[in-house]
Amino acid sequence: MRLFRALVVGVLLVSASAKKDEPNFPFETKQLSKRETTKHQNIAFGDPSSVPLNHNRPTCKIGPQDAAWPTLSEWSKLNTTLGGRLLKPSPAPIVCYPGPNYNAAGCEFLVGGAARRTRFWLDDPLSVLSPWTQGNTCLLSANVSGPLRSCTQGGFPEYVVNATSVRDVQIAVNFARNNNIRLIIKNTGHDFLGRSNGYGSLSVWTHYLKGIEYLQSHKASQYKGSAVRLGAGTETWEANNAMIAQNFTIAVPKLPTETVGIAGGWFQGGGHSNLASLWGLGADQVLSINLVTADGRFTTANKDTNKDLFFALRGGGGGTYGVVTSIVVKASKGLITLGTATYGFTTGPIAPTTLQNPTANITNTQDFWKGVEIYLAFAKKVVDAGGFGHGDVTYHGNTSFSFAGIFLMPGFSASKTQEFVNPLFQSFRDEAGINITTPVATVVTYAEPGNGTNTAPGSGTFSSRLLPRNNWANSTSISQTSSAIKRAVEKGFNIRTRAYGPKLDLVTGPYAASGVSPHMRSMVIHLTVFSLLDVSSLWVLESTPGEAASYFKAELARLEDATDEIRRVTPGSGAYYNEAGRLEPDWQESFFGGENYGRLLKVKRERDPWGLFWIHKGVGSEGWRVETGDGLTTNNGPLCRV
Repeated sequence: MRLFRALVVGVLLVSASAKKDEPNFPFETKQLSKRETTKHQNIAFGDPSSVPLNHNRPTCKIGPQDAAWPTLSEWSKLNTTLGGRLLKPSPAPIVCYPGPNYNAAGCEFLVGGAARRTRFWLDDPLSVLSPWTQGNTCLLSANVSGPLRSCTQGGFPEYVVNATSVRDVQIAVNFARNNNIRLIIKNTGHDFLGRSNGYGSLSVWTHYLKGIEYLQSHKASQYKGSAVRLGAGTETWEANNAMIAQNFTIAVPKLPTETVGIAGGWFQGGGHSNLASLWGLGADQVLSINLVTADGRFTTANKDTNKDLFFALRGGGGGTYGVVTSIVVKASKGLITLGTATYGFTTGPIAPTTLQNPTANITNTQDFWKGVEIYLAFAKKVVDAGGFGHGDVTYHGNTSFSFAGIFLMPGFSASKTQEFVNPLFQSFRDEAGINITTPVATVVTYAEPGNGTNTAPGSGTFSSRLLPRNNWANSTSISQTSSAIKRAVEKGFNIRTRAYGPKLDLVTGPYAASGVSPHMRSMVIHLTVFSLLDVSSLWVLESTPGEAASYFKAELARLEDATDEIRRVTPGSGAYYNEAGRLEPDWQESFFGGENYGRLLKVKRERDPWGLFWIHKGVGSEGWRVETGDGLTTNNGPLCRV
């Protein structure tokens, strides 16, 4: 195992009143001075007014193969300036490959699964949850024959700045901009679209910018109440533990063991939670944002200051406008509870793979799909009651399917939840002939203790679609939606549905205008289509990388074909920016909404005229493309202007 030096900024649990225009945490008080930059021009601040016209700008970001790439002496000087926090890590799986880094015990630790029961993958400066976007140049496998003959950096960053202060972030931003190096931002690595890796890049790793501070009394523009300060690297499980310790509630990603960074890409892409139908999205909770912009300067964005950034950062996409170091979010005193009920049904003797009993076995697939349709109809009632619903359809081959569902109803008692779900199960029995026992409703706490483990890179791919309220106009539209899901599943894909409705009227008046897609405001279900293909296995089983890439491209085409079944019954809707496919068509409209996109693009061009921050299908990304050699939409290649 490899060790990387990291300074962990402790999690603060404090009750206090907020002070105006003050850094949220001590790590934000340490900032880069102009005097320092006079001694090291590579880290000088940027001047937007001096940016040359497009035709005078470099065609591509430079990489290690270019003569202009900084020398080892320059990288060493940067490391000294950073106080030794510049890392040059190799991909974790390199320990499985022949060569000087081979380590049998280390390989077994990773391949055997022991690593996922620790913090290894989360605390690794390179790893992300969807590593195929890196280019599959160093896959985790005990079998490194065939195309896996060597491990190379590929689309992973060349260098990583282990940021422990705003100053570290500023130095990284300035160095990358001044040297025309691709800059990326990585927090916890919950990245499904390859937005936290990039060939020849310098990575700003915000993972250790941690902090939680509970403010019992906080005043912001047209807001007075409880609030919480969150460092960029603070994970859900840490927030859950803080909520329990100090008796408050904030919106966070859903599971008690969740390791998503709340103040990173989660809120910047929208951010759904089990409270989304009650409070709105994660982006809707934000009162203030501290960040480093493309010119290298530290600033605050809120309702009264840097209004354009405040608009764009809340839902307009992460990794696009700056590096967020901390945020302030709304909080509610006390711990919220959730009324819950779980259930499932299958065709044939298939053991439930998700959630718990009761599970009913069905011999007639027609009855199974009628059950799915009944669930869909009920989902809108869940959303309108302020709840969150899960409904997963799993394809087991041929005519074998299973459905697993759960309802989470904020503020509902067990008896109220029972009364709420009883009609659904009566409908299963009466309308679909599904002999299912009504589950016994219980109550759980929204914030449950966690320890932040059990996370590891995956090997699949998926796409998503937001199902709008129009699809619940009548029984015919619901039936058409259900039929589309059936067709997609029968093509060999799994479907996951999450029922929540972050309507605009849930947002406090002056905070309503944000970068959040209007498609999310009218949704009832966030649907995800999952490929069953183990992507990494292709690079293990096929004889050449070219053959593996060919098979993968074919699978991506199949995924798009299945998703088109859903798109055809949801005209005018879109996809969820944080959880979508890399091939999403008409992505400007799909992710952001056309009118919203125009406003976001204006902010992007004004705030980042250098094109420093670039991510796949992020705002303004159409001006660039990654030049890959295999035709796949990965990050394994130079980033060049179109």
